[in-house]
Amino acid sequence: MDEKTLVGKLTDAQTVNDVIEIANEAGKQLDIEHADALFGRINQTKNEVAELSGDTIEKIVKEVFGI
Repeated sequence: MDEKTLVGKLTDAQTVNDVIEIANEAGKQLDIEHADALFGRINQTKNEVAELSGDTIEKIVKEVFGI
Protein backbone atom coordinates (compact mmCIF):
# COMPACT_ATOMS: atom_id res chain seq x y z
CA MET A 1 0.00 0.00 0.00
CA ASP A 2 1.41 3.39 -0.91
CA GLU A 3 1.78 6.22 1.58
CA LYS A 4 -1.05 8.34 0.19
CA THR A 5 -3.55 5.46 0.38
CA LEU A 6 -2.43 4.52 3.88
CA VAL A 7 -2.67 8.11 5.11
CA GLY A 8 -6.17 8.38 3.62
CA LYS A 9 -7.39 5.19 5.23
CA LEU A 10 -5.90 6.04 8.63
CA THR A 11 -7.40 9.53 8.46
CA ASP A 12 -10.83 7.93 7.96
CA ALA A 13 -10.38 5.31 10.72
CA GLN A 14 -13.18 5.52 13.27
CA THR A 15 -12.14 2.78 15.71
CA VAL A 16 -9.09 0.93 16.98
CA ASN A 17 -10.29 -2.11 15.04
CA ASP A 18 -10.23 -0.02 11.86
CA VAL A 19 -6.58 0.82 12.58
CA ILE A 20 -5.77 -2.87 13.11
CA GLU A 21 -7.45 -3.82 9.81
CA ILE A 22 -5.67 -1.04 7.90
CA ALA A 23 -2.33 -2.01 9.42
CA ASN A 24 -2.92 -5.64 8.41
CA GLU A 25 -3.67 -4.52 4.85
CA ALA A 26 -0.37 -2.63 4.89
CA GLY A 27 1.48 -5.72 6.14
CA LYS A 28 2.00 -4.53 9.72
CA GLN A 29 0.74 -6.55 12.67
CA LEU A 30 -0.41 -4.40 15.59
CA ASP A 31 -1.69 -5.64 18.92
CA ILE A 32 -4.60 -3.83 20.54
CA GLU A 33 -2.35 -1.67 22.76
CA HIS A 34 -0.21 -0.42 19.87
CA ALA A 35 -3.27 0.12 17.68
CA ASP A 36 -4.96 2.09 20.46
CA ALA A 37 -1.88 4.29 20.88
CA LEU A 38 -1.69 4.80 17.12
CA PHE A 39 -5.40 5.67 16.95
CA GLY A 40 -4.88 8.24 19.71
CA ARG A 41 -1.96 9.82 17.85
CA ILE A 42 -3.97 9.93 14.63
CA ASN A 43 -6.85 11.67 16.40
CA GLN A 44 -4.46 14.17 17.98
CA THR A 45 -3.21 15.22 14.54
CA LYS A 46 -6.69 16.41 13.68
CA ASN A 47 -6.46 19.49 15.90
CA GLU A 48 -4.77 22.81 15.20
CA VAL A 49 -2.15 22.50 17.93
CA ALA A 50 -0.81 19.29 16.40
CA GLU A 51 -0.70 20.89 12.97
CA LEU A 52 1.24 23.84 14.34
CA SER A 53 3.74 21.55 16.07
CA GLY A 54 4.26 19.60 12.84
CA ASP A 55 2.67 16.35 14.03
CA THR A 56 0.94 14.91 10.97
CA ILE A 57 -0.51 11.59 9.92
CA GLU A 58 2.13 11.45 7.18
CA LYS A 59 4.86 11.71 9.82
CA ILE A 60 3.23 8.95 11.89
CA VAL A 61 2.91 6.69 8.83
CA LYS A 62 6.62 7.11 8.06
CA GLU A 63 7.54 6.39 11.67
CA VAL A 64 5.26 3.40 12.26
CA PHE A 65 5.12 1.81 8.80
CA GLY A 66 8.51 2.86 7.45
CA ILE A 67 7.01 4.23 4.26
